Amino acid sequence: MKKTLFFIVIFGITIGAIAQQIPLKGVVTVQNSKTYTGKTHYVKNAEVTHPNAKSDVTDDDGNFTLNITGLKQNIQTQITVTLYGAYNDYVVVNEKELQSITLGRITPVGVYICKKGDLEQRQAEMVGINMRKLEERMEADKKRLQKELDALRQNNDYLNVRCGEIKDSLNIISKNIDNAFERIKEYAQTMVLENLDDKDNNYIKAYDCFSRGELDSVSYYLSDYELDLKYQKVLQLQEEAKKEKELAEILTESAKAKEEYSENSLSNLIKEWLLLARTYGIKYDYDKAMLYYEKVIEVAPLNTETFFEYAKYLYSIREYNKAEKYFPICLEQYRALEKKNPKIYSADVAMTLLNLTMLHSALNEHPQALEACKEALEIYQNLAEENPETYLPHKAKALNELACSYFYTNDFSKALELFKEILDICRKLAAENPETYLVDMAGAWGNLANSYRALAEYSKALEGFEEALEIYKKLTEENPKAHLTKMTHVLNNLAILYYQIDKYKQALESFEEALNIHKKLAEENPKAHLSDIANISYNMALVHSTLNENSQALEKFKEALEIYGNLAAESPKAYLPNMAKILKKMADLYSDTNEYRQTLEKYEKALEIYK
Repeated sequence: MKKTLFFIVIFGITIGAIAQQIPLKGVVTVQNSKTYTGKTHYVKNAEVTHPNAKSDVTDDDGNFTLNITGLKQNIQTQITVTLYGAYNDYVVVNEKELQSITLGRITPVGVYICKKGDLEQRQAEMVGINMRKLEERMEADKKRLQKELDALRQNNDYLNVRCGEIKDSLNIISKNIDNAFERIKEYAQTMVLENLDDKDNNYIKAYDCFSRGELDSVSYYLSDYELDLKYQKVLQLQEEAKKEKELAEILTESAKAKEEYSENSLSNLIKEWLLLARTYGIKYDYDKAMLYYEKVIEVAPLNTETFFEYAKYLYSIREYNKAEKYFPICLEQYRALEKKNPKIYSADVAMTLLNLTMLHSALNEHPQALEACKEALEIYQNLAEENPETYLPHKAKALNELACSYFYTNDFSKALELFKEILDICRKLAAENPETYLVDMAGAWGNLANSYRALAEYSKALEGFEEALEIYKKLTEENPKAHLTKMTHVLNNLAILYYQIDKYKQALESFEEALNIHKKLAEENPKAHLSDIANISYNMALVHSTLNENSQALEKFKEALEIYGNLAAESPKAYLPNMAKILKKMADLYSDTNEYRQTLEKYEKALEIYK
């Protein structure tokens, strides 16, 4: 028996020796250990496995080697790292990178680990510090400019050019922080995954400045000149590697080493450009943020995560035409990755489809929104069955977008049933984690009420709006800047309900309350609030028109038309339909007052847009 067993083992080794073996080397370390302690902390006794190789355990220096058989050079493969003993409560930080390793690489694979909960804690600290610093800068700038403006007014120097400049600056200063929290949170979520131990000193200093909210210092350490020099070196290395490839019949070790070194250098350069893009994004310097995002896209056109981050940024600042270019590219790239590894990338496909849904809705492309949303929902339903804790909130979001698509296409009954389902999910989530999901429950109540209103079930609609307002009022007391805008949407829809049940006074009061909030917020961030101001002004005009208060109605129509005209210059598909609708209403009003020249002019303009 022993001889037979011995023979089988030897036979297995012989077969393995005949088959081609491709070594994959790597090292496991504690993330950022060298940066923060001055010494790299290597991880011993971590088990590294691959389906086509005998597993290996890391040595005292964290090293491992897998001899992989049955696969070809240069294909994408994945490894699994399991931690034991002293590292049992640690997690692998760059697990996603380990799902797409190029086989045959010379550079060792870097595996980074950290304690469970560390990433979340660092993310929370980074977000908290940046938000606080952002608010402090905004208040300091406003006080400085206001003081200068008060001095000019005291001297009756209203004709001074500087007076107008200060007013403009006060209107746009800091560009508000409505979207800052979500944006900073997303940036921090990505950045805490980085291992600073393999970065140069300038990047570490710039990263540290970003972490402390010292955004003005980031560009000091990441100067355009230095980054351009790095890029030129990367291009030179790539050219040398290419020439060596062409000269040799097979890829030489030297060429391969240069190629991998240039790839690693370019990867670090991309991270430096991204840090600048995120910094300028938080500072609301739109042009510079877009400049650095587009630098990354130019040199790394297959970097899907950057495409997606940039597309989401464009959507958040209402650059819909540009976002319309990038979301489909993201979807195409994620679909290609999903075919190779559905377990890893199906969630990314769903998230891209969901963002595409919101973009189509913003551009009034509701059939396309409906189609994209249905596909996203199907994916999230499957994922939520396997992992409800992670994907149930995503399923609720997809259901919400689908319900909104039905609502926009006037299928109110379908929308109502879906909003009921969403409310049930949000109640369950809010019961377990009210701090995170109470706001979603408020939104679900508001959407449910809207559906009841559209179906003329007014008492149920009123109850839903009141539930939503009660939650939002509580949330705005704790964090007004994060929730005021959402509360105004409920006030606007409640006012529409009052209008439908002939309670015109209450309708105007609710509209006025919502409008005043938006106007105050627009002083700091006009881009985010102008369309809401136009929408509410239009709604108020309708109420005044119903009450035969024609002069007030025309005034509000003109306000809305002017705003939509400016917005349509940047995004015509999103705002031209609103302009046509207002022009038609104005024409009707002029007709009622026998002002036929104005009537004809407005009808002709509306017709031109509709054509």
